[in-house]
Amino acid sequence: MASSYHTMPRDVQLALTEVSQDFDAAFALGDVEQWAGAIGFQRNSDAIAVKFPLPLSAAGYVLRNGDDKMRRLYERSLSMTVEEWVDGVEEKAAVVERAADWIGWNNEPANMAAEALRLPNILVADVLAQNPLLDFYRVEHSGGSTASTLHLFDSAHPYNVLDAAIGDFDNDWQAAQTVQGELLSAQIDNALVRACRKHFRTICGPNGRPLGLRFAGFLVAAGREEEAADAFERDTLIELVRNAAGAENVSGVAMGQRFKGTKIVVADELTGILPSGTTGDGDVLYAFATKASGTTPAPWIVQRGSTPEEIRYDKDSDRYKDTGMIGVKYVLQAAARAALPHAIVRIKLAP
Repeated sequence: MASSYHTMPRDVQLALTEVSQDFDAAFALGDVEQWAGAIGFQRNSDAIAVKFPLPLSAAGYVLRNGDDKMRRLYERSLSMTVEEWVDGVEEKAAVVERAADWIGWNNEPANMAAEALRLPNILVADVLAQNPLLDFYRVEHSGGSTASTLHLFDSAHPYNVLDAAIGDFDNDWQAAQTVQGELLSAQIDNALVRACRKHFRTICGPNGRPLGLRFAGFLVAAGREEEAADAFERDTLIELVRNAAGAENVSGVAMGQRFKGTKIVVADELTGILPSGTTGDGDVLYAFATKASGTTPAPWIVQRGSTPEEIRYDKDSDRYKDTGMIGVKYVLQAAARAALPHAIVRIKLAP
């Protein structure tokens, strides 16, 4: 007579709890480079809609003479409404309970946690690829509003939207363009760093005074990582020596690399299909700046819910009763919008 075996079914509730525990552990670890919040501004909040001030004035003291003038913060603003994003895993309860080869949910809880942390990066990469019109230039008035005509990356951003005479700046560069006296080549090199350092120092606020921005590094797609490392991780570089007429290279000399250590942030999210259906461009990189004091004008703003919402489908759920499936899903609230152009430059390099 054949032997019979009785296998006790696994506890479904325990299997779902394992998903939750593994997700929480990976989410707390934060093993994803969250460049979107490091370069721009990220606000963790459960508010559905928020408004961020975009002041038209800049801090600066003037001689006190009569009526003291105060600056308003909400002369322009950026409004943002978060959207919901979802991911989850499910399986037949019978498989979880009785399959001899069931090994658990594998790495999926950790993968979902990593993608929850990565979502702000993906949303900002989408903003960069779309190069949207800026709310900063939209004018509200009694009859409604006048639409913005300038994008996040544009050739003529005014320092003061109310006084064009103060000047403007270009934050959309490309190879073969001369910027700040530097001819940009089709590669990441020292000329590019020099142009960025000079550029950010010249950026002024609405009062015509320098904002105090300093070049902080490059944001590059993964395909440009090794090129950037070759440019800024070596101790020396070879500088060409031309003849008297300047028309021919006749020699080369080893020079110390003064820009060694330039910060490079590699963003895998800059390429691939993005939420809007657009595709990132691996031949574009971004220079970004910071301020030694005060707040850096954020090129984008990310609004993210404080914690993902977990929804379980156990054997008491309608999902199980209708389909026999159990599972766990996570719902995130997040959105990203372009904000101010001052502390970022888009640089298009030839492939």
